[in-house]
Amino acid sequence: MQQTPGANLDSYDEKERGGKPSSIHEVAQDLNGNAINYAFTTEEVERYVLDPKLNAQVLRAYDWRILPTTMLMYLFSALDRGNVSNAKSDHMDRDLGFTGNQWNIMLTVFFIPYCCMAYPGTFMSKKFGPNRMLPIYMFGWGAMAMINAGVTGFASCLVVRLLLGIFEGCFAASLIMYLACFYTRGELGKRMACWYSTVAISGAFSGLLSYGLFQAESKLHGWQLLFVVEGGLTIVMAVISWFILPKYPTEASFLTPEQKVAGVMRLLKDATVAVNTTMTFKDYIEPAKRWETWGWGFYAIIYGVANSTASVFLTQIIGRWGYSTVKTNLLTVPPYSVAVIVMWVFVISSDRHRERTLHVMGSNALVLIGCIVLGSISITKIGVGYFCTFLIASGSFIPTVLFQSFVQNNTTKENHRAFRAAVCTFGANAGGIVSANIFLSQFAPQYVTPLIVSAAIAGLGIVVLGVLRTYMVLDNRRRNREQGVNWTSKDVPTAALKDGPAGPSWRHFY
Repeated sequence: MQQTPGANLDSYDEKERGGKPSSIHEVAQDLNGNAINYAFTTEEVERYVLDPKLNAQVLRAYDWRILPTTMLMYLFSALDRGNVSNAKSDHMDRDLGFTGNQWNIMLTVFFIPYCCMAYPGTFMSKKFGPNRMLPIYMFGWGAMAMINAGVTGFASCLVVRLLLGIFEGCFAASLIMYLACFYTRGELGKRMACWYSTVAISGAFSGLLSYGLFQAESKLHGWQLLFVVEGGLTIVMAVISWFILPKYPTEASFLTPEQKVAGVMRLLKDATVAVNTTMTFKDYIEPAKRWETWGWGFYAIIYGVANSTASVFLTQIIGRWGYSTVKTNLLTVPPYSVAVIVMWVFVISSDRHRERTLHVMGSNALVLIGCIVLGSISITKIGVGYFCTFLIASGSFIPTVLFQSFVQNNTTKENHRAFRAAVCTFGANAGGIVSANIFLSQFAPQYVTPLIVSAAIAGLGIVVLGVLRTYMVLDNRRRNREQGVNWTSKDVPTAALKDGPAGPSWRHFY
């Protein structure tokens, strides 16, 4: 017999309580300001009916307090990570006496700790509180960015970039995990799009800032001024964020006691087993047993190549047309700006259709087309070539938002989300190592080989996502057949989410 989807919790509540909806006080009898016990039972979560007005108040509070802060933090992360592209256009490599492929070695040295620190970074953030560790990471890389202005040669630059990679590597995966502690699956995509828009914005902003600073009269080189200004602003933002970010909804001083309970219930009713859980290493690495974790990680490497191509090498690609340093940096602004608009179109469409993989595959196709055409045409065809940079930039930034939310949407435990965020961030950052070692100086100015390799990797990404999607579609159909229902991920009752994919009522969100 066909079963009624368990998502209809209102009818369940009316049956159990004679039509009277559950109130916050009936669910949490021990409500006492911040001293409440938030370990609600499954039955309490099922009975609780979230007032839409209360839900809107909580969401608005997050969007006014947490979202702008994390957006600015990630903006400076992107600025301090990608400004070497602008610095190279101002001849940083020549001023420091780099020879051969030392520039690419310097980039690789940054990306190695940037990859590896995702694991200890998320573990420490979960252990000691992301509201404290995120500002600490930020202060550290801001200091390194400023010190980068004072390096005198290849060796000292390697040391500074290594330390910069350590602090930045701890930050990115921790931020993804942090947002998932406040926003539901349906809300996470747009919010991640907000803060990841800053990556594209940072490219435009850095181009404009470089345009101004590289013309300034100073005893310092233009690239040195760039590092000092951007690093200093990062440190200021780190101090501000220390006093703004809450640890979890249960400790958000800007929420009332009733709103705090609503903040917890929003997550428990969506797809979270428990909130503010204690971190143990055994629980943290448990997702390593599931093959999907490593399938996601492999795809993350793939999209990381395209992401690094756009964020680190776009200035060099545009530089193939022989413009001045100032004009080259100015020409990076339009592709990044358009990329923000395209990313929002994809994100809104993805959320509206409750679909992730096809949209991400579409972004891979943009990179694939852009790289193939740019690598195939003559360097004299500037108009077509410049249009290709718009395609590459637009397709590069979408996966970080939609793919990361795709992974978080299919993970129910906070500690597991931390591990999977680390796996995917490690993979995405590892893609930077690939880019750093294919965009070599001997391929300049056409960069045909690097562009064709990047196109092939984007094509591989479409295949990998297709495999993941096919598995999830078929597994959902199998579960529906066995249970005699026609459920999607939104139909699964809260009680069935406890065991995740191991439970028969689980449905993949793809």
